[in-house]
Amino acid sequence: MKIFVYGSLKKGKKLNYFLKNAIFKYKAKTLKKYPLILSKEKWYPYLLDMPNKGHFVEGEVYEIDYSTLKKLDRLEEVPFYYKRKEILLKVNNKTIKAYTYFFAKKKKFLKKELIKKF
Repeated sequence: MKIFVYGSLKKGKKLNYFLKNAIFKYKAKTLKKYPLILSKEKWYPYLLDMPNKGHFVEGEVYEIDYSTLKKLDRLEEVPFYYKRKEILLKVNNKTIKAYTYFFAKKKKFLKKELIKKF
């Protein structure tokens, strides 16, 4: 299964070791715009499930196995803190599907809070 990561799970970031058994496939951008906001602690971003608002979000796609998926779900506290959902991504002028993690609660945001990448 493919997973799209946009924050602390990316290469060189704090939690990338969770993907040690995953296969990096490619860099990608969301096909739709989404709000991406930094946490108060400023060390991880979260994506809001509000299509067509915000920016095209840049990230990485990995091929993961079931064991890695379960570890990521625990890390992201699915379904309480984050929810996992399949989205469309653009990779080299192709459209692909991959799962990603969205913040599970409704959240208002200000335009100044939005970031394009982390």
